Amino acid sequence: MFKYHQIASFVDEKSYVLDVGCGEGQLGRVLSLKGCLVDGLDINVDRLNDRRKYYQNIFLMDIRSFEKKNSGYNYVVFSDMLEHVENPGEILNSSLKLLSANGKVIISLPNVGYFLNRLGLLFGNWNYTEEGILDNTHVRFFTLATAKKFIQLSGYHIRNIEAEVPVINAFWKRTVFTLLSRLWPSLFAIGWVFECETKQS
Repeated sequence: MFKYHQIASFVDEKSYVLDVGCGEGQLGRVLSLKGCLVDGLDINVDRLNDRRKYYQNIFLMDIRSFEKKNSGYNYVVFSDMLEHVENPGEILNSSLKLLSANGKVIISLPNVGYFLNRLGLLFGNWNYTEEGILDNTHVRFFTLATAKKFIQLSGYHIRNIEAEVPVINAFWKRTVFTLLSRLWPSLFAIGWVFECETKQS
């Protein structure tokens, strides 16, 4: 759940939020603790189960066909979602029309350049997994440099970037990884959270 708290830290209390690719609803639960009004959007909402209660509206559709009059969202959030689609730039650009005047987009993306992946490639290995950076449902992959370029070309300015670190129970290991991911985010972060605003802002 730490990832969702990390994403939620960029969202002001009592904001109006669209959670794109809401999945199992973990982010909606965390945002509800901040008094936010949250709408969920996904092409499959079967996994929400009892977390449906954290969303005021749930839309079963693709964001590219999503039209909601006077949307005015303070935040549109893409939490580990854009790497699962073939045209993420088109989807990200679609959110421009959904934002309020000073609205922001929050994006989390996994880091294909993570050091363990690089070591694997060095020895000729590229093994897909059930979840994680090499999730077998990922169709797009990003390094820090290509993620920044992708976001900027989609019509946004990046305000802040925060590194994601692996879930590690041992305090000293977590401290080391946190330091390394801050010093070399392209190598030791498992992903990043980007706080973005429209270039017109």
